[in-house]
Amino acid sequence: MEKKLTISYDKEADVMYLSFAEPAPAYGEEIEEGVFVRYDPDSHALVGITIVNFSQKFGKKPKTLDVPVRA
Repeated sequence: MEKKLTISYDKEADVMYLSFAEPAPAYGEEIEEGVFVRYDPDSHALVGITIVNFSQKFGKKPKTLDVPVRA
């Protein structure tokens, strides 16, 4: 099965959403201020990332974001 990455940005809220799976129940963890990772509750696979205040975090200068990926 081919996986795809869906990226959407809510300019008004300044929130970036990255999804690696179709919408489904997930649990989340804040890995740094305003950055949330979402995992499938059964497989614990990474299914998405939400970044609040995206333009403040990534808009002006390069930034690296390390995301824990569970196998």
